[in-house]
Amino acid sequence: MGIGPCLQLKKFKRSIILVLTPILLLPLLIFPPPHLQTELACAYTILLMAIYWVSEVVPLAVTALLPLVFYPFLGVVTAKRTSIEYLKDVNVLFLGGLAVAVAVEHWNLHKRIALKVLTFVGAKPRWLLFGFMTTTAFLSMWISNVATTAMMIPIAQAVLEEMTTEPDIEQGGSSKSSSGGSTPPGDSNHKPIVRANSQPRPLTLENSRSDGDKVEFKPIQSSPGSNNYYTSVLQKDINKHSPTEELSNHLVAAVDDGPDASTTALIEEPGFTSTTFNTKLERERKKRKLCKALTICVCYSANIGGTATLTGTGPNLIMAGQFKTTYPHAPEIDFGSWAFFAFPGMVLYLMISWFWLQYLFLDINWSEIFPCFSRNKTKSTEELHAERMIRRQYDDLGVMSFAEKAVLFWFVLLALLWLTRDPGFVSGWGSIPIFKKGYVSDATVAMAITFILFVFPSKRPNFFCCRAKGDDSEPGPVPALLSWNVVQHKMAWNVILLLGGSFAMALGSKQSGLSQWIGQQMTPLHEIDPILANFICCFIVCALTQCTSNTATATVFLPILAELGEVLGVNPLYLMLPSTVITSYAFMLPVSTPPNAIAYSYGHLTMMDMVKAGAFMNVVGIFIAMFSVSVFGGPAFGAFDPCPHWLHSQHCLAQSVANTTLTTVINSTMAS
Repeated sequence: MGIGPCLQLKKFKRSIILVLTPILLLPLLIFPPPHLQTELACAYTILLMAIYWVSEVVPLAVTALLPLVFYPFLGVVTAKRTSIEYLKDVNVLFLGGLAVAVAVEHWNLHKRIALKVLTFVGAKPRWLLFGFMTTTAFLSMWISNVATTAMMIPIAQAVLEEMTTEPDIEQGGSSKSSSGGSTPPGDSNHKPIVRANSQPRPLTLENSRSDGDKVEFKPIQSSPGSNNYYTSVLQKDINKHSPTEELSNHLVAAVDDGPDASTTALIEEPGFTSTTFNTKLERERKKRKLCKALTICVCYSANIGGTATLTGTGPNLIMAGQFKTTYPHAPEIDFGSWAFFAFPGMVLYLMISWFWLQYLFLDINWSEIFPCFSRNKTKSTEELHAERMIRRQYDDLGVMSFAEKAVLFWFVLLALLWLTRDPGFVSGWGSIPIFKKGYVSDATVAMAITFILFVFPSKRPNFFCCRAKGDDSEPGPVPALLSWNVVQHKMAWNVILLLGGSFAMALGSKQSGLSQWIGQQMTPLHEIDPILANFICCFIVCALTQCTSNTATATVFLPILAELGEVLGVNPLYLMLPSTVITSYAFMLPVSTPPNAIAYSYGHLTMMDMVKAGAFMNVVGIFIAMFSVSVFGGPAFGAFDPCPHWLHSQHCLAQSVANTTLTTVINSTMAS
C-alpha cells in the first residue's frame, strides 16, 4: 500500500476506531468462561468506553452514556439502577457549584476580584507573575479552569501590551497606551495563533503589531554602506561572544518565535550602532520571556488551583463518587475534608511553580522578591504604564453594583457553610440536633444557595423602605441574580453526564464481580512496598494525563487503584488520593488540558517552552501529591488505617481472624 492510500485512511481514523473497537472486543462476549460471563460483559463495556474516551472519537459525555445501553442489554446492571448513578449526590453538588460559578461570571465579579488583586501586587514582572498566579489559582478553586483561563489571559495580554511598548514611542505621545485608547487583545478581535509545526519560517514575513500597523521583515542584505550591511557585519562579530549568540540568532534566524516588528524597526532605523543593537536586543529578549512567563503562568495556576476544592475540577468529584459507590459504608468525602487535604499542597506547589517560572523566564532576583532588602525603589516606565492600565481597567468596572455585592455575599456564605458543615476536628453545624444525622450534605447547601440566586433581586428593590434615596422610579419587579437562560447557556452539562458515566462504570465493575476478579489477578503484587507502589501509580497516571482527558484518566484508573490498595493491604485512599490530584497536573503539552490550549493559542509559547517547563512541574507534582497524602491524608481521611470498619478486603478479614484468635488465646491463658 502506497503513501497515498495511507493518508486517505488517516482521514477516517476516528471512524475506523469507532467501528472496529466494538468488533475487536467481541470475543469477550462470544467466548467467555461460564463463571466469568457477567464480569467479561462488564469488561467489554468498560474497555469500549476507555478506548472511546482516550481516542475521543465521540464527545466524552456521549461515551459516558454507554452504560445505559450495554449494562441492561448484557445483563450487568438493570436500567433503573444504572440511571440513578447519573444524578447522585455528587452530581447535584457539582450542579450547585457550577450555578454559583455562573452567577459570579455573569456579573463579572471574577474580573473585579482579579483586577483588584493585581492593583495590590504592582507591575514588577515577578510580582506581576505572583499576582496572576495567585488570582488564577483562587478563582479556579470555585469556577471552571477554562473560564478562569479565558478571563485571565486577555488581562495578561493587555498588561504585556503596556509593558512591551517602546519607551521612545510612549514619550513621543503617539502610542495608544499613553492616550488611554489601548484595547486589551482579549476584548478585541484577537485571533489565536496555533503553530502546526516547529519548522523554520521564511525570512520574509508580515507581523501585525498591537497598534494595527504592519512591518515587513526582510532578509538582511550585504550591500555596503547600508545599515543592513552594518548589521550583517556586526552579526559576525557578535557571534564570537557566547553571551549574545542566542540573541543574534533570535534576530536573524527567526526560527520558532519569529521576529517582532520592534526588532525589524531596529534593523532599519537611522543612526543604528552596536550599542543600540545590544541594548534593544536585550530588551527584546526580556520582552519575549515576560510574554512567555505571564501566558504560561495562567494556565498552570488554573490547573493547580482546581485541585484545592472538591468542586474545583472533575476528577475530584469522580473520586468522591466512585469511592462512595465502591465503599457505601465509608464516610463521605466532603468539601471541608478535601480542602484540608489538598489546599496546603496546592499552596506549596503554587509557590514552587512561581520560583520555577522565574528561574526559567525572568531570572531570579532576590532583591525584588524581598524588596525590604533592596535600595532601588524606583519603577520603570513600562511598570508604571502597566500599573496605570490595570488601574484603568479596574476603574472601568465602576462602583461595585448591588448584584455584585449580593453574589459575593452568597458565594462567601456557600463557602463557609461547606467548610463548617462537618470540619472533622470539631462538631459542625451539620450535627445540630434539629438535623437528622446523615440527611444534610454539601449538595443540600449548594442547592439552597442556587435556589436563592434564582429569586434574589439583582437590583435594590424600589418599594417602601427598600427604596434608595433619590430613587424616583415607579415600583416594579426586579430581575433575579440568575435566570434559566443564562444558566442553560453557561452550564457544563457535559461534565455532569461524564461524572454519571464514571459512577455507572464503578457500579457495574462492583456488582458484576469484575473488580473482585481484577483484585485476585493482582495478588502477586502484594509484596511491593506501598510507598513504591504509590509512586509508580502516580507516575503512570501523570504520564497518561498529558495526552488524555484528566476526567477519563481518573474514571478508568481509580477503580483499579482501589483494588490494588486492598491487595497491598493499605487503605485504598492512600493510592486514590494522590493519583486523583495528579490527573490535573498536566503541563507538558497544549493538548493536555483546555487551559494549556488557550495559553498556547496566543502565540507566545513554543512546544519546547511547554515541555521544558512542564517536565519539571510534573516531577515536582508527583512528590507534592505524595507529600499531601503522607501529611494530611491521615488527619483528613484516615488514609493510614489499613483496615477501617468499612473495608472488607481479604487482608482485613485475615487480620480480623488473627486478632480474634489472639484475643481468645490471651483470655484462655488468663483464665487458666
